[in-house]
Amino acid sequence: MATQSSPGVPPNGWRTFLALWASQSVSRFGSALSWFALTIYMAQTLYPAPDQKAEFALATGALAIAATLLAVLVAPIAGSLADRTDRKCLMAVCDTLSGLLTLGMAALMLFTTAPFWVLLLFVIATQSLDILHEAAMDASLAMIVPDEHLTRANGLLNTTRQISGLLGPATAALLIGVPLMLSQNGTGGWLATLRDGVPFALAVDGLSYLLAAAFLTRLNIPSPPPAESAGSAVANVKADTRLGWTYLLRRPPLLQLLLIGAAVNFAASAIPVYQTLLTRYTLEDDWTTRGLGFAAALAIITTITSAGMVLGGVVISAWGGLKHNRVLGILVPSLVIGIGIIGMGLSRSLPLTAALFGLTVFSMPFAMAHSGGIWQAQVPREMQGRVFAVRRVISRFTVPLGMALVSALATRFPPGPVIVGMGVLVVVVAAVQLLNPSVRRVDDREYLDGLAAAKGG
Repeated sequence: MATQSSPGVPPNGWRTFLALWASQSVSRFGSALSWFALTIYMAQTLYPAPDQKAEFALATGALAIAATLLAVLVAPIAGSLADRTDRKCLMAVCDTLSGLLTLGMAALMLFTTAPFWVLLLFVIATQSLDILHEAAMDASLAMIVPDEHLTRANGLLNTTRQISGLLGPATAALLIGVPLMLSQNGTGGWLATLRDGVPFALAVDGLSYLLAAAFLTRLNIPSPPPAESAGSAVANVKADTRLGWTYLLRRPPLLQLLLIGAAVNFAASAIPVYQTLLTRYTLEDDWTTRGLGFAAALAIITTITSAGMVLGGVVISAWGGLKHNRVLGILVPSLVIGIGIIGMGLSRSLPLTAALFGLTVFSMPFAMAHSGGIWQAQVPREMQGRVFAVRRVISRFTVPLGMALVSALATRFPPGPVIVGMGVLVVVVAAVQLLNPSVRRVDDREYLDGLAAAKGG
């Protein structure tokens, strides 16, 4: 099987990646602190009254929707910039601007109450910068990491995201409680006078961004020659989006691989919804029999789910993934994910359901890491920003669709059958592609280029 070599990768590329991963992990952890801190700020400062529950729900929903939509809307711009600018410089600028914006928000909260519209603008700005940063970083991995280590590199990045999401809220809660703790002890000076520690948590996030930017300036991260300009910035984005689509349409195995990921995202993005619905409506008899309450039962499921995701990330990072037939590292875990979702919908036992959640999310890092490795190895380095932009639009657009569909169907039908249907969709899509000889050769660069040549590109 022919795979792309690793042209231009620096001899110490893996060490460069580890330094990049470590510094960006600090920034990622800071972002988890910041997001949780904003939620606490809205709950305790903007909408603290019992009769403001509706406003609080709308505000938190608006922030989540804004972040989700931005991931789709900004992706084409981010992909175009990643191929038209120095990627290391783009990442450093994004980190620096995010750090300054976050420190500015922290300072604002120190002296006044920031209204919701300011928080919304802050989220839009910082999330947009994060999307630009992600596009540049994803396209940079193949420039510094040998092909045989791309799966491990993606596994490490995914593990960081999961650990940050798991530990970030607890750490943020500790930071937010620092002023109260100091005031009770009669120490702390000006810190003890703060209304709460939300600005403190945001300041930590801002400093983590600036630290990541400082590390970037000392790393050797090459960029391919920039793409030729097609005219204005708008014309460039349109041309780049068209190029990304054309590249995929002329290589059907990559497009089919993308549809597998979209199907998994469509079904698995609603896992937090599955947890709540199943615990409340399907497992009530079981956890009641065991002498548990709803909160305790839900905590058991969410804890095992989080542990499963982190454990899966650790395993794929330590293992490094398949070196040959890497597509099996996507298709087989996707089958497991689908079977796990089906089992969730059928189960009436709390321990079994929790175990199925853990198994399902344990499989996700394997599929994500192998998928990232294949895309980064097969797509030419100078086109990765534009092609990956199309990939992000398709894969992430299915996330809100899946959550909306499950929520809507659950208002009319029992959650169990709805969840089973989502799992069946994943199993069917993964099984069909597992039997598809064309998809099985998606890791063969010469085969993909041959298909493109036959289609005239």
